[in-house]
Amino acid sequence: MNTLLAHFFQGSLEEQRRQTAILERMAEQQLLLIQALAAEQDDQDPDAQPMNYMDGSKVT
Repeated sequence: MNTLLAHFFQGSLEEQRRQTAILERMAEQQLLLIQALAAEQDDQDPDAQPMNYMDGSKVT
């Protein structure tokens, strides 16, 4: 019984480690995306009128 339970917990722990690694990669990729988007905004005047609406359509 103890061996079966230990085997179950070992498998559960391995799955949690795999999921944690996936979540860490996702967080790293999201951080890179945020940094890239922020770098694109560096050359723009924050007080200027927007050229596009959030849906992408042009401001007239």
